Amino acid sequence: MRMLGGRVTRWGAPQGRCVVVDDYESTLVAGAPGARPGGTQLMADGVEVRRLEKLKITVVDSPDEQRQAATYTFAQDEVRVGTSPDADVRLHDPSVSRNHLAIRQAARSWVLHDNGSTNGTFIGDLRIDTVRFREAAMVRLGNTVLRLEPLGEHIEQELSPQTRFGRMLGESPAMREMFAVLEKVANSDLTVLIEGETGTGKELAANGLHDASSRSGPFITLNCGAIPRQLIESELMGHVRGAFTGAVSDRPGAFLSANNGTLFLDEVGELPLDMQAKLLRVLERREIKAVGSDKTEPVDVRVLAATNRNLARDADAGTFRKDLYFRLAVVVVRIPPLRTRMDDVPMLVEHIQAELNRRRVVTGQAPYEPLGETALAMLQRYEFPGNVRELRNIVERWSVLGAHAAPGNPAVRS
Repeated sequence: MRMLGGRVTRWGAPQGRCVVVDDYESTLVAGAPGARPGGTQLMADGVEVRRLEKLKITVVDSPDEQRQAATYTFAQDEVRVGTSPDADVRLHDPSVSRNHLAIRQAARSWVLHDNGSTNGTFIGDLRIDTVRFREAAMVRLGNTVLRLEPLGEHIEQELSPQTRFGRMLGESPAMREMFAVLEKVANSDLTVLIEGETGTGKELAANGLHDASSRSGPFITLNCGAIPRQLIESELMGHVRGAFTGAVSDRPGAFLSANNGTLFLDEVGELPLDMQAKLLRVLERREIKAVGSDKTEPVDVRVLAATNRNLARDADAGTFRKDLYFRLAVVVVRIPPLRTRMDDVPMLVEHIQAELNRRRVVTGQAPYEPLGETALAMLQRYEFPGNVRELRNIVERWSVLGAHAAPGNPAVRS
């Protein structure tokens, strides 16, 4: 196996090996995550945009005949490949890891990063950790061969001039692109589906949308994944006295509690199918019927939903109602994981430490010392599987324990 139009060579430099693709030299550096996203450009009308290149991925060889010759085209910061249901390119190959590799946009190139897979990622006979490429390349993972082809075509996305939305912070193009969308839809009644990994701040985005809207009612959160199945309908719609054992009084559900305001349905992908049908009915008719009641009540509620799953894929697989998906996904906002926007780490660290120090000053304690350049550099080399939530935990521990709290220290667990 070889790289398309090029050759594989080895280089004895201390940092790693080297791959040459069409005479373009790319260094493989172990654990070099956090590639910078595509560059930004100021347009004639003063609007700043960023350009995202399209990447085409073709399954050249696979033990799964249904995936043979399948093609995918992406224009996003990161493309995840593996057997996980949440992977952008999901492979059915037992020799491929769940989160096998990630491909990220960088300045005028792409970066492929093996996520510590069991069986490795290969270009030719060379096992790679991280490689930068800008021409088409063949990659083998397990018993699957993929062709990665940068298309040279770009899409342009408008960026917000702001570096925060509500309590969300970010200077990176990826975050400011998301802020631009949130700003446009905030003062509307559009239903928004917020996608993002655990710890990225989905509830903060929803809260920011509510705060920036003109709705006078409250912001109500309901975690669909934390409610026992038999109580979900009651939590959403409410119940009347005697509706079931233990219903000793009437109780309004989340929809009535959020009337004239916003209802945030977290982990909406965890709703059972029968409850999905009832939720769809409420969204379409704008009325609810409490459990045990024969009367309907109108509600004026903006619904925001969040998930860490790929609901579009779940809808195609039949595990999530397709009609409900389209009703929720009027606007889809995807919060970028922290590993794709490492330039935001210093800003986030400063903000987290400022919050910690404000609390210490109130109690008469001396503020913590700011993290130094060495600590920041170490954080910017870390992948943050728990995203901003994990960063906050690390900064809080580091402020108290010092370098002993650094990521990867076996004595300190996130």
